[in-house]
Amino acid sequence: MLINKTEIRVRYGETDQMGIVNNAVYPSWFEIGRSELFREIGLPYSKMEEEGIMLPLSELQVKYKHPARYEEMLTITTSLEEMPLVRTTFKYIIHNSLGELVAEGSTTHAFLDATTRRPGRIPEKLKERLEKMF
Repeated sequence: MLINKTEIRVRYGETDQMGIVNNAVYPSWFEIGRSELFREIGLPYSKMEEEGIMLPLSELQVKYKHPARYEEMLTITTSLEEMPLVRTTFKYIIHNSLGELVAEGSTTHAFLDATTRRPGRIPEKLKERLEKMF
């Protein structure tokens, strides 16, 4: 299993007039967590794209548990629990600095060949890199 923890601060533009985070922001935070997980294993999205690896989103799920507020520090825990084959699912848990569960969710992504734009199996380079970590 791969796990990454990333801290973010709630920005003013992510909140409504009451200082509470808009529900549409959470998928962006999931993307931050996922990007940092890949960066941590030495494979930022820019490098994956150079190698022809694309991971378009096919499914998104969010459960809102506790409101996040302007200026709050949050921890995004992102995990990849299974070795991917044709698609991969990331899980996300967001806590505030008091340890309260703010949200949890998941995203599922399909592997796509950058040249043909067709779905396929996990590219061999990525598979080799991930196998060392599972």
